[in-house]
Amino acid sequence: MVLASRWIAGLTAVLLICTACSPDENARSLAPQPDSAGPSSASTAAPSATAPIATTPGPLSVAEYQRVLARIETTMRRNLTRAMAAKSIVSANAYRELLTTLLEQQSGILRAVEPPAGLEAIHADALQTLSGSLIGDHLNDPVDGCTVAEPVATFLYYSNLDIYDVITQGMNPTGHRTILGRKLLPAPPRKPAPRRGTNGHVVQRIGKRGSAQIRVTNKRSTDALIVVSTSGRTQASIYIRAKSTATLTGLRGSLGITIRTGSDWDPTGRGFTRACEEETFNEPLDRGYNWQFTI
Repeated sequence: MVLASRWIAGLTAVLLICTACSPDENARSLAPQPDSAGPSSASTAAPSATAPIATTPGPLSVAEYQRVLARIETTMRRNLTRAMAAKSIVSANAYRELLTTLLEQQSGILRAVEPPAGLEAIHADALQTLSGSLIGDHLNDPVDGCTVAEPVATFLYYSNLDIYDVITQGMNPTGHRTILGRKLLPAPPRKPAPRRGTNGHVVQRIGKRGSAQIRVTNKRSTDALIVVSTSGRTQASIYIRAKSTATLTGLRGSLGITIRTGSDWDPTGRGFTRACEEETFNEPLDRGYNWQFTI
């Protein structure tokens, strides 16, 4: 849920994060720098929380409240940067679990203090920013006859995008800082370049060739894989880009047609890793003919 910032007139300048404040020297990082093996076994223990400033009971002063927020921001920024630098699926999933623990700790620190008078709503916004959960592995769509496993780079992009979205859920969508500012976050993840097959590329061919052919026009906005089978066994398949036409020759027998569309083509797995959908013709095409159709 995205919440808009609620600024109190006359206090806006005072409430911006004090980026010049000294970080908490006692706040430890979530885990060591990640490598292909992921966080070390020692780093799987719960991360250390930032200790709040000792104050007398009652509302904090604005300066005290700023220092608490600055320490939380420093701790979160350090660990988010390291988590989003993970290089393997195992490491990324381990960091997601540890970040959830850290979010709970930092939220607990903030809940334990009483904000300056009149800033209760802004305090609630800050708690919302720290309320996310990243428990559970980030997985793509189930790997089945249509979807194939996504590569590590794609997995890490969507995992980091999920982390980014969870942390920004309490921030103003216009880009203005809430009580926990934009310096809380590292740079957003870069989306990998889309992978597409070559139009007309014969992806697979099995068995003897025949004299029949099919010509397919793809008018859709997504690329497609046309799989031709006989009695349930694949004999050939061809890649057709969106808004393109291609012909598959050398076919034999009655032709069963399956259409798979999606994005992020994986040539090794011979399939799409994202948003894969599959359709099958109800009846096979008669043998001995040349066919053309539009999808």
